[in-house]
Amino acid sequence: MAFLMWHPKQQQILQRNFEKSFCNYTVMLLLFFKALIPVRWQRSIRSSKSQSRFFCNNSCSEFLQFSEKQKASEQYLVSELNWSLLCCRFSLKSLFNVHTGLLSQLGRSGEKPYAPLNLVADFAGGGLTCALGIILALLERTKSGKGQIIDASMVEGAAFTGSFLWKSRKLGLWSRPRGENLLDSGAPFYDTYKTLDGKYLAVGAIETEFYNQLLKGLELDAGELPPQMSFSDWPELKQLFTERFASKTQADWLMIFDGTDACVTPVLSLDQVSSHPHNRERGSFMKDSSGEEFPRPAPVLSRTPAEPCLASDPAVGEHTVEVLLDYGYTSAEIDEMLAAGVVQCSAGKAKL
Repeated sequence: MAFLMWHPKQQQILQRNFEKSFCNYTVMLLLFFKALIPVRWQRSIRSSKSQSRFFCNNSCSEFLQFSEKQKASEQYLVSELNWSLLCCRFSLKSLFNVHTGLLSQLGRSGEKPYAPLNLVADFAGGGLTCALGIILALLERTKSGKGQIIDASMVEGAAFTGSFLWKSRKLGLWSRPRGENLLDSGAPFYDTYKTLDGKYLAVGAIETEFYNQLLKGLELDAGELPPQMSFSDWPELKQLFTERFASKTQADWLMIFDGTDACVTPVLSLDQVSSHPHNRERGSFMKDSSGEEFPRPAPVLSRTPAEPCLASDPAVGEHTVEVLLDYGYTSAEIDEMLAAGVVQCSAGKAKL
C-alpha cells in the first residue's frame, strides 16, 4: 500500500525522495506484518488507540510517541500504526556504512571506497533486520504473552551484517588494505573480467579443485604459476587472467567452462536474468499485470509459498484513504486532512 502523510512544506522533498525514504519503506513493511496478525488481535489492538499512536519525525527519522496536540500541529511526517503490539525505533544517520566501518573496506586497491548501492544499510541492516526483530518478538510473545520495543538501529544492523568481515581480519582473509584481500577483488581468482566482446565474466574459484579447473580452461599450467595464495604475486597473476579473458568472447568462454566446476559465470544485466536457464527453470522472476519484471519472493516455503500480488505497483497516496478509514478516521476527518495538505491522495484512484 502507498500511504503518506506530511507537512505541506515537506511535500516536494518527500516526493523527490520517496523511493529513498526508508521511513515510508518501513511503514509499508510494518503494514505487511500487520497482515500476519490474526483479525481478533487486530480488533483488540485497535481498541487501545490512545496508547498505540506512533509518529515518524522527518528530521531525525525516528518513531516517537506524540500527543494529540503535537499531532494536530502537522509538523511531523506521520505514519500511524494503530497497534500497541510493537513499536520500532530507528536510529538513522546520513551515511550508515561510514559509521560501521564497512564502507572503508569496499572498493578496489588505490581507488576510493565504493558505495554498495543501498543494500547494506537500508535493506539488509535496516529493513531486513527490523523484519527479523518483528518475527523474533512475535515468536517470543507466544511464550511470554508480552509485547516489546524493537530497537532497530541501521548502523548496528549494517555492522552486524558485516560480522564476517570483522572476524575475517584475525583469520588473515581481510587483514590487508582495501582491494587487496581474498573477497574484495584482490584475489585474481575472485573478480570480474572483461571479454573480447565487451561483456563480463564473474570468477569465484577459491577452492583448490575449482581453481585448477579455472587454470585448465584458461590453458594455464599450474606448475608455471606462483602458488594460489601468494598475495604478493596476485597483481601479476591478475594481469595474466585479464589478458586471457580478453582474448575470447563471453559466449566462447561459457562454452569452454560449461559443465566444469571452475566457478565462471556471465555477468547478467537486469534484462537478461529471467532468460538464464537456471532462473527460467525455477521461475525466479515474475511479471506483473503491466509487464514489469520483478524477483519472486524468497525464500520459498514448501507448504505455504508466498503468493505475490501481480497488480501494478501502487501510485503514491493511492491507498491513503483506505488506510485512514481502516484505522478509524471518519470521512470528514480525512477530507479535512486532504484539504489542509496533511495527506496526499492519488486523484482518480482513492475515493471516499
